[in-house]
Amino acid sequence: MAKAKILIVEDATITGMDLWHIFDLWGYEMCEQVISGEEAIKKSEDEKPDVILLDINLKGDIDGIEAARHIRSHFGIPVIFITGYTDPETREKAETVEPAGYFVKPLDYYKLRSAVETVLKINGELNNG
Repeated sequence: MAKAKILIVEDATITGMDLWHIFDLWGYEMCEQVISGEEAIKKSEDEKPDVILLDINLKGDIDGIEAARHIRSHFGIPVIFITGYTDPETREKAETVEPAGYFVKPLDYYKLRSAVETVLKINGELNNG
């Protein structure tokens, strides 16, 4: 069985690198990190990850919420938001795309891993061996 593949979409380089390395150490297959909504859509189409960790505020013209809307409707890939935004308006807007999770920075990597594993189990993608 193939390892579950994760795409990280994060324009804060250090945060993205930390996430990439931690999930790589935990045994996930990692896509190359991208920093914009446009790149997230393209990479989702090309690589077909099993789950996407997606920041809301991104470089480019498409924010994370709009990228998630496109990715969910065209590819059906689950998205977990990772963001610094805690205001109710952003949270409500993000909820309209039915994310698999919403985590506020600074991140608790173990809680985030648990959410990823739950999403993968629901979608039948988790490699238990």
